[in-house]
Amino acid sequence: MDRNEVLGIAKLARLKFEDKELESIEKDMGQIIDWIDILQQADVSSLDENGSDCEEGLRMREDSVKISGLSKELIKNAKEPYESFFTVPKVVD
Repeated sequence: MDRNEVLGIAKLARLKFEDKELESIEKDMGQIIDWIDILQQADVSSLDENGSDCEEGLRMREDSVKISGLSKELIKNAKEPYESFFTVPKVVD
């Protein structure tokens, strides 16, 4: 990976580097690309598409509602509560 590629990626990612950092970053990014190349060569044809060879699957639990009784205590921390809700500043017109 050369300096121009690093600068291009930095621009796309909106990153700014000092000139003295660029040499180290070039080396690091080059190593990352090399690792990706090695991973792409790995034979994964025998692996499950879902990424798990576990036949058991996920353990499921039943959803249950638990009343904690903390809502009144929690709403005390709100800057400007409305009934039993937290209010936040408007961010979209």
